[in-house]
Amino acid sequence: MPNRPSRYDAISKWLHWSAAGLLIGGFLVAENTSHRFAEATGYGIHVSTGLALIAVTAFRIYWRLAHAAPAYPANMKLAEKWAANVIKVLFYILMVLIPLSGLAAHAVEFRGQGTLFGVLPVPGVPDWLVPGNAEDIHELASHLWLPLLAIHVIAAIWHHFVRRDDVLTRMLPSRRQQVLFEEGKGGGTP
Repeated sequence: MPNRPSRYDAISKWLHWSAAGLLIGGFLVAENTSHRFAEATGYGIHVSTGLALIAVTAFRIYWRLAHAAPAYPANMKLAEKWAANVIKVLFYILMVLIPLSGLAAHAVEFRGQGTLFGVLPVPGVPDWLVPGNAEDIHELASHLWLPLLAIHVIAAIWHHFVRRDDVLTRMLPSRRQQVLFEEGKGGGTP
């Protein structure tokens, strides 16, 4: 692809870190709401993060299609590039599947009788429209991203400290990017 940038632009960085925060935040809220009051409050926060994640992911997909990502470092093997691409695609699929299956589960549960945040009516969803059990899909998908996150983070750290390239630093905010670049003495541009 011609004219590939050397690092991610500010909007790509914002979308990346926003999606990460929403995914992690939504998961933590869901996993830590066992008290009745916390459940009611946490549920609203959890649904809010899911809706925000759908919006951020949709815009992120648009942005990625309209703006080229930096090329992989020249020293990356074809298998590594393939694995990185597969993980990116799986992340995108899960960032859409997790909130949509959660909304489908909510819609099936309330069958048009409930609201989101006490304001937005939830449309009724017929059972045949939801593939399988939406709540089970939501639960499974909500845990599938954890190993992907571990691989993603380990790979970024490995690139920074072992390969000494700029894979990690080009996604960090600019000021922090310079500090980590100097510490890691990476091979890429700061």
